[in-house]
Amino acid sequence: MARVSSVLLARCFLCLPLVVAACAAKGGGFEDTDGGASSGSSGTSGSSGSSGVFGGDGGTPPPPDGSVTVTTTIYGNTDDSLYTLDPKTHAVTLVGKFAGNGSENITDIAVNGNGEVFANSTASVFKATLPAGAGAVQLSKLAAIAGTGQKFYALTFAPAGVLGPNEALVGGDGDGELWFIDSTNGAIKDLGSFGDDPRTDSKHKGHILALSGDIVFYTDANKKPTGLATIRSCTSKGTGCDTTDDILVGIDMAALSAAYTGAPAKSLLSGFYGGSGSNPGNGIGFGDVFGLGVWGGDVYGFSRNQTTTPPTLLAIDTSTGKGAAISGASFSFTNGWSGAGVTTKVTVTVPPPPPIR
Repeated sequence: MARVSSVLLARCFLCLPLVVAACAAKGGGFEDTDGGASSGSSGTSGSSGSSGVFGGDGGTPPPPDGSVTVTTTIYGNTDDSLYTLDPKTHAVTLVGKFAGNGSENITDIAVNGNGEVFANSTASVFKATLPAGAGAVQLSKLAAIAGTGQKFYALTFAPAGVLGPNEALVGGDGDGELWFIDSTNGAIKDLGSFGDDPRTDSKHKGHILALSGDIVFYTDANKKPTGLATIRSCTSKGTGCDTTDDILVGIDMAALSAAYTGAPAKSLLSGFYGGSGSNPGNGIGFGDVFGLGVWGGDVYGFSRNQTTTPPTLLAIDTSTGKGAAISGASFSFTNGWSGAGVTTKVTVTVPPPPPIR
């Protein structure tokens, strides 16, 4: 259940398969005419050049622009199943239950530029093979994540050129820290956290910001690598966290890139969506937004489930930072969204957040 997780879909101007994760279902690919993007984790990996840099099997980079017919699929997941989501109708369809992961629940998924799906548990990375028809989603374990007791809840691919020359797998742990993950051997490198909460009101002063549910990377309208995340305010790492009202924020991609070859970033926060002045960062209004995605200029969140709120698909307003439940989105599972994922080879027109003052 990607306690930190995501879903997003964007315009695929590069004519590549697009994938998003957040409790979606199988097989239901559809033609992308409006564009979309999403993040999460899952995909086939291979090393090329420097260790742990991915670009498909054997480190092969994604196909050149225009070489593939565009078929966009959004993927989402619960702890035990993979789904597809149609961003136009919001229909959710079961692809199949996960197999090959033993007793490990799947916390998130990710998709590379070739449209290959990867998944993670709190301690392992898997490559997914989707069924041709009805059937199980077979997972092949690539590596145990070589952490020091962390549990990983989020997974996504950073676009080529951000962490090395090719796409790179990034995970988020329960303390809110982001990590580069080498799927060939499980080696990790600390990329940093979202740092201290800069808000000065009594509710947030002296707190830190930690990853809540998901991270997503995509290409913006200016063809620049961009990232979004859902985070929460905590008194300390992994404790005293606000679990009822996540926040949508932008990721500082320059800081993320610098951390790959240097020291962990003290803050990966580029800005809050919503709020103003000394009180930025309006809450989404929902907690446990474990999936995050974008379709064109629209941002979607996938809230797991809480005591009084069932699993919910949200539309998040980037002007106010607030989320609203999308009517007509139906799914029968009750254990809630865990993650989401989509290829990095898409273009999204979501504006950047206002800079932190």
